Order: sequence, then C-alpha cells, then structure tokens
Amino acid sequence: MPSDVSSPTEAPRTAEGPRDLSLGGATNTATGAAASTGAVDNEPDWTDQVTDLIVDVVDRVHDSTTGPLVRAAKGAVYVVLASIIGVAVLILLTILTTRLLGIVPGEIWIPYTALGAVLCLLGAWLWSRRTAVGE
Repeated sequence: MPSDVSSPTEAPRTAEGPRDLSLGGATNTATGAAASTGAVDNEPDWTDQVTDLIVDVVDRVHDSTTGPLVRAAKGAVYVVLASIIGVAVLILLTILTTRLLGIVPGEIWIPYTALGAVLCLLGAWLWSRRTAVGE
C-alpha cells in the first residue's frame, strides 16, 4: 500500500504520484524512468492557453448578446405589469367615483351626467393630441 510520506531516497510524492525532480522530462510512474518530452516544465501548456482564449471569447459574446436581451425582457415584463395594474386602478377609481357620486342628494342621473361629461372632455382632449400613422 503506497503511503503519502516519502523516504529520503525517493522523490517527493504528490496526489498524482511520484514527481520527477529533473528538468525537462516527465516521469513514467510505472517504471520510474524519465521520458524525454523536449518541453520545459515551466513553459505554459498551449492547450490551456487555447482553452482560456475560447472561454474568454465565449464569455465576451455571451455578455454582449444576452445581457441586453435580459434587460429588454425585464423591461417588457415591467411595462406589461404596470399596464395591467394601471388599467385595474383606473377601473377601480371609476367605480369609486360612481359610488361616491351616488351619495350626492338629488336625482342619480345628475352625477352620472357630470361624470360622463368629464370623461367625454378627457376623450376629446386625448383625441386632439393624436398623431397620424406615418407622420
């Protein structure tokens, strides 16, 4: 059974196995022989560099495409939600106004006519502010 403690005559062991202390070679863990690779251990591995480059490019593309799309989707959701709540509040305010006008003494048609006149004037003002399509 291998131990993690190395004897003074062996090369120090790591989690991967025995390590070669010589420069410029890898150790064959089965035979203990050094294989000549021609690469120096302190040179960066080109596969790691290519992988890092690909990951950086994908992250940049992801940030530049999905970031604005997510913000636009959030904005659209907020606008739809605000519209639904706004319409509900307008309906409830109209009902409240009608109920409060029902408290006014006298005939009921008088407050309803006044409310109708106010709403017609509001509609006429909005109609005058419209713009034609294509202008």
